[in-house]
Amino acid sequence: MTRIFSIIVLFFLASVLNFTKTEKVEVKDSTVFFSSESYLKINGKTNVSNFECNFDMNTLSDSINVNYNAYDRIIKFNKAALILPNLQFNCGGRAINKDFKKLLNTDEFPEIILNLKEISKINIDDNSITATVDIMICNIVNTYNIPISIVENDGLYVKGTLPLDINDFSLTPPTKILGMIKVSSEIEIQFSLKILNC
Repeated sequence: MTRIFSIIVLFFLASVLNFTKTEKVEVKDSTVFFSSESYLKINGKTNVSNFECNFDMNTLSDSINVNYNAYDRIIKFNKAALILPNLQFNCGGRAINKDFKKLLNTDEFPEIILNLKEISKINIDDNSITATVDIMICNIVNTYNIPISIVENDGLYVKGTLPLDINDFSLTPPTKILGMIKVSSEIEIQFSLKILNC
């Protein structure tokens, strides 16, 4: 399966097309890549502390091919899925890594899949952009609209944060020490990406 970084694609195309097309445009072979300055992490908290699980970006393919149709203010993707193997998240220690993989039922469902469906610019007068993304965890799919910020400075910098409730994926937050330490069901996916055009 082709590994396509959905959020990277989102802002590369937003920059190139600038949402000014008034007719359908088909592009079959666009290629981008992201720099080593990029990161993606999952932030969480317990009743006593916070934690973060960082994804190893080096495990993703360097070059990314995308397929999409562009309309006025909307880009619809035919194929744009990001596959995140659970084992590539590092939460900072052996015990918490084990808990993270157990939470996600990694033995049965080894990957988190983000499938970019479309991006849209609601107001042509500002730079606000929204991505519609299907997220699959443990074979359960939910759809989210994610607001994104973008800055051009020696490349294209893309940032965003998506709050999630793990109960939406039928996941049970773990507890420790006879239930005295409890993990919140509310987490967030945070990303900061530097995208360059091949």
